[in-house]
Amino acid sequence: MATATKSSGKGGSDMPIHQQMMPWVLVTEIYWMSYKLLERRFYHLGVSASQARVLAVLLFSNGPIKPSLVATLLFQETQSITGILHRIESRGWVRRLPDPNDRRAVGLELTDTGREITEEIVKISEELFDDLFGNKVLTAAEKRQVEVILKKVRALGFKLPETDFKLRRAQQYAIWKD
Repeated sequence: MATATKSSGKGGSDMPIHQQMMPWVLVTEIYWMSYKLLERRFYHLGVSASQARVLAVLLFSNGPIKPSLVATLLFQETQSITGILHRIESRGWVRRLPDPNDRRAVGLELTDTGREITEEIVKISEELFDDLFGNKVLTAAEKRQVEVILKKVRALGFKLPETDFKLRRAQQYAIWKD
């Protein structure tokens, strides 16, 4: 069976393309695996992983934030999180507050119930992190090495020409600071 190879261009090699792209493959596989594992662990809470991400951003924000900023921090378009916001608001986890500086805008914040469920989400997420990256799997030095490498790749991603201003703007917020 023939194997596709990449033999020219940047970093050209006779190595099969799937081996050359292994870091990319592994990152995407781990992302999707962790997403599915979180979905299963959140099931009893009635929360999707997408809803959990929005709730977590609200938990770690310093007060009410605009839906557009939530979208920016999650690398999403505002319209793509509108449905999520409606669902979590209808469950009483989030409330909209008028923005004192802009009559047309609203800020989002967690309700007490939303805070409780989000703290449970964070606990479950920490448990999954420990299952995947804990001391039984990676040493402290290995964890730090993975972190350094991934931050290096992320920093490059912010500089690529396809990265629009909204995506670049996300890097100024504490959630993306090193």
